[in-house]
Amino acid sequence: MVGFNPYFSVAKRLLRLRKKPILAKRLGANWKLYPSDWIDNRMLIGRPFEREQLAFAQDCIRKNALTAFYDCGANIGLYSVLLGVKASELRAIHAFEPVPKTWSRLVENIGLNDLQDKVTAHNYGLGTNAETLTIAFDKKSSGTATLDLDEKHNPKRGFNDRQQVEIRTFDSQFDLSDTNAFMKLDMEGHEAQALVGMAQMLANNNCYLQIELWDKNREQVINWLAQRGYEVFHNIHHDIYFKKT
Repeated sequence: MVGFNPYFSVAKRLLRLRKKPILAKRLGANWKLYPSDWIDNRMLIGRPFEREQLAFAQDCIRKNALTAFYDCGANIGLYSVLLGVKASELRAIHAFEPVPKTWSRLVENIGLNDLQDKVTAHNYGLGTNAETLTIAFDKKSSGTATLDLDEKHNPKRGFNDRQQVEIRTFDSQFDLSDTNAFMKLDMEGHEAQALVGMAQMLANNNCYLQIELWDKNREQVINWLAQRGYEVFHNIHHDIYFKKT
């Protein structure tokens, strides 16, 4: 856990005075970042954000010769872009982001790093059924969006805006077998539904999973995956890692 640092506190406030986006190089990749956005602001001032998770993902991909990465809840592409740039083992990356405005930013960041041939950005979310759902989000933070409309609002970043988004099942879009894949699910409470929609993928392939689990879904997801031969082998904060037994 990073403690209070007065530099970060002052820097983030000064940056928010700027309204226009900034083209910047951070963490070894190129980005178009908006100072008013929570995640972008952290990246611009150099505030650590999921660096431990990113390093572990890259190490896991390298050690286990994984060739595909599926970024479920890609946001602006932090994982997809950085792993696209740094993980030479990966031959294909698929990034899923249902919110159109955020998806457009994801596409821009992929292009800024010349990753179009390696990273495919899908403008839909993943779930149990093909349907249209309402997503709640906070305009001040592109990474704060949830399909779990019953969840209480975060007092710092309220889910005050709504939009209709397309949902598809993973298995309806991909028919794979004998693939070695890393899958990251950061879906703000919708992870259980997304997993049900990728049951065939999990059964027919060698998958390593990084799932940000909300407390309300933790036991349900762990038990569901255990029934399908996946065990917990690591955790970093709220991110739980699973692999086949």
